[in-house]
Amino acid sequence: MSKEIKGILFDFDGVIAESEQIWFGTALITLKKMGINYDRSIKQKSTIGIISEHLFQRLILEEGYNLTLIMRNYRKELKIAFNQQSPKIYPYLKKFIKSTNLKIGIVSNAHKNHVLKVLRKNDLLKYFKDNITSCTGKIPYKPFKDGYIIGARKLGLKTSEILVIEDSDVGIEAALKAKVQKILRHTNYDKNLPKKIKYRIPKLMGYKDFKNFF
Repeated sequence: MSKEIKGILFDFDGVIAESEQIWFGTALITLKKMGINYDRSIKQKSTIGIISEHLFQRLILEEGYNLTLIMRNYRKELKIAFNQQSPKIYPYLKKFIKSTNLKIGIVSNAHKNHVLKVLRKNDLLKYFKDNITSCTGKIPYKPFKDGYIIGARKLGLKTSEILVIEDSDVGIEAALKAKVQKILRHTNYDKNLPKKIKYRIPKLMGYKDFKNFF
């Protein structure tokens, strides 16, 4: 694989940072504080990869709710949550990032400020430089393909020359639409693996096993 791959595009939450539970848990806190009924049967694993607006649409049981107000309160709660518990980088990944000669970048549905803050705190921002693509604003969110096409272009590569590491069907679908040919699903030893998955691709259990793919 190493002879064919010239770069790697990482998703962020659940792939670089152990942060998926913070996003989901904060959504529940937001709804509880606002007194909004939600579906308690929905678990975090089943919502991996979807944007926050879609998460609330899936969670909320009531009709006629104000999504704009919910998102405003959610962003306030997220600032508190991430200040209290800054997410860790997955084990062994930092060592790989520091040692690899491959070009690397990030393509995430999260806001760029969130990505930058976590990278800075873990002294990793210098390795990604300007190769961070946030699928927000003018760039359509995953599962649209745009983020991976732009991310590959930033590395000066074709999508056929990169490896994508994702943790969700939403992200995998985006990579496939962008004609990425090599994709791994990071599962954190299946702790982040949903019970139902759409795309069955090679699993990267943890970064300790990363060398087996090169």
